Parts: sequence; C-alpha cells; structure tokens
Amino acid sequence: MTARSGVHPSSATRRRVLGLARGFDTLLDGIFYDVGALSRQEIDRLTDHPVDEGLVIVVPPRHARAAIGSFTPAAFVAAELARATVDAVVIAGVGSSAVGTAALARNVADVIGRPVAGIVSGQGMADVLAEALGGFFVFGMRNAMRDGIARWLDAIEWKDHVRDPQTHADVTAALAAARLDRDGFVFGSPDSTALLYLLLRLGHQLRLLVGHSKGNYSIENALRGWLAAKGRKADVSPATLCVVTLGAVIRFDAAFRNVHQFIGSVDALGHANSRPGLDAARLPGRWHSLNSRLVGAISVREALDQVELPGPA
Repeated sequence: MTARSGVHPSSATRRRVLGLARGFDTLLDGIFYDVGALSRQEIDRLTDHPVDEGLVIVVPPRHARAAIGSFTPAAFVAAELARATVDAVVIAGVGSSAVGTAALARNVADVIGRPVAGIVSGQGMADVLAEALGGFFVFGMRNAMRDGIARWLDAIEWKDHVRDPQTHADVTAALAAARLDRDGFVFGSPDSTALLYLLLRLGHQLRLLVGHSKGNYSIENALRGWLAAKGRKADVSPATLCVVTLGAVIRFDAAFRNVHQFIGSVDALGHANSRPGLDAARLPGRWHSLNSRLVGAISVREALDQVELPGPA
C-alpha cells in the first residue's frame, strides 16, 4: 500500500510497529478491563485478527460455551432482523481494542445470562493519543484528532474505520432517511455512528446500553441522534430504555429517565471528564478500572446488581 505521505513502509517495519502497538493495546485492556473473563483462545483470536472500530462483536455468557462472533454493522442488523437474539449493547473506552470491548460485553453477558453486542470503540493506540492531546470531553475536537491519527495508521495498513461497502451504503441510507439535523448528532466517531445505526434499525428490540469512560459519550451522542431522527417518537420509549454508565458522569436528554451512572470516588480521569452536579452512585475507593483482579476496580456485576435490569425482549 502506498502511504499518503509518499513513504512506502517496509513489511518488516510495519510488523514491528503493529507488534508494539498491539502489545500496548493489550496492556491497556488489562489495566482497564476484566480480560480474565475471556479465555486465552478468545483473546488470541481477537488479537490475531484485529477488529476495526465500529464493527460489532457478539459475546455469549461464559456458561454458554459458544464462540464470539464478529460482524459488520450491516451484517449484524440483518442477522437480528431475521432472528432477534441480542437486546443489550456495550461500548468501552479509554483506548480499548476489541479485547477490552469483548471483556466488558462478557461481564454484562454473565450478569444478564444472554449474548451481548459490543461495538468496538477503537484500536487502542489512536484513542489514547487523541485523549492525551485534548481530552475526550470535547467530542468534535477529539474526532478531528482521531482522523489525523487514523490517516497515519492507514499508512502502515492498519485500518481504523469501518469501510465495508454494504455497511457504508446501509448506514448512509438509514441516516439519509432519518434526515438528521447536525445539531442532534455529532458525526465522525464510528462507534457512535454504529450505535445510532443499530438504534434506527433495531430500536424495537434494544433494551440495555452499557458504557465505560469515553463509551458513555458515544452512547449519549447516539441517543441524541436517535431522538432527533425519530422526532421523539422512538420505537422503544426513551423512558424505559435502560442506560448504565461507568467511569464518567454525563448529561443525557431528559427523555431518558432510566439512566444509572456509577463512578469511583478516587477516579481522577472519570471525574475530570464528568459533568458536575449530576446524580450518580459514588463508589468508595474505586477508580477507573473494571478489571476485577486489580485493587479498587469497579465491579461491573456489583454495579448492575444495583439496577433493575430489563428481561429478554
């Protein structure tokens, strides 16, 4: 592949860069997510075949002993329209790769006892660099920085966006039909756009959304777009859709009344990127991690146990 700068990175150089980046991503996922909830084989599959941002992975609960599936958003929607099996979606953050997304989805799946879809929120390194430069609380600025970093990742043949033609055409058609006002949705983040697409196509069956860190902002953005597209006449009442946020407290539209927010009392990153004055459950001695093997991590199960979760659709 020809780099946009005109440089032709050698295959050996690209492999070294990718190896270092994936090692960094694995470290981040291990710090912030409960990767112990995944088997070694599942982790190897997710790292050997990197999943692009915006793609959907379906993670079964551990007791099901089923394989993790990977879908383009269009393929996931088609499968769910044919046979509805998933009513819960998660989005991770803090530079998570597919492994972090799968770990969060597994945590939720183990609690509700059925498969959970996770929208991959990044390739790890790109998110961390963008957040370090400007903070994810400025959504538009962050997306602009991510685009520049994504272009660099393209140069080493590491795709950072969903580009399959079927999904692109289907998402474009769904958004065009919705006639979205740009004041109702911030474009440019593949994970948020993918969730909006799922809401527009599968809103009648989605009942639970769970986010962590930057993923909370992606969820809020998609929900705002959904309301704008539906003219506040969504297929599922916004008041009953259950939304759970972990690690950042943010403001949702008042139409969404079934919102439960959790943040650790010593979570400096989460508090720095939270909106002040909002109701949330403060978890004593907890920080930004969801990895149950680390001292002071937030337990996804303990948080969800405090919520009246919806049953199967």
